[in-house]
Amino acid sequence: MRISPVFITRSLIIAAVYTAVTLMLGYISYGELQFRVSDAMIILPLIVNMGLDAVIGLTIGGLLGNLASPFIPWDWVFGPLANLVASTIIYLVGRTRLNTYVKLAVSSILASLAIAVIVGYELTVIYGLPELTILYIFISELVIIGVIGGLVYRSLKVFFK
Repeated sequence: MRISPVFITRSLIIAAVYTAVTLMLGYISYGELQFRVSDAMIILPLIVNMGLDAVIGLTIGGLLGNLASPFIPWDWVFGPLANLVASTIIYLVGRTRLNTYVKLAVSSILASLAIAVIVGYELTVIYGLPELTILYIFISELVIIGVIGGLVYRSLKVFFK
């Protein structure tokens, strides 16, 4: 794969938007009951012409968005890792021959599960929060990625055919 200026630009724009939304809504982006609205962008790799550049941008955005996290330094490791794993899952599901709605449902569930396990591990094992935190994160991510991200997907896929 050749890395073009368009690839780099698109990755950096995605990282910048993800970071800005995370930081602007910081009070609900971190913690046990987090509702990270910027994670609606995790669905972007599902769009055919916005694949690996979205994965890279979301991973960088996950790192930069966690610079203000109260859970540093571990959020600098687990946040980008969660975004990398979740967006890669969505990218891979997007390359299958499944129906569009099935792709959206399957990728939303798997990405939400990946984020819940990775971030949940950080919050429960390292910071001692209750194990129910994993379920809270899964539910919030499912709403954000599946519902809000689904709307983002439907809106943007028209422009990236």
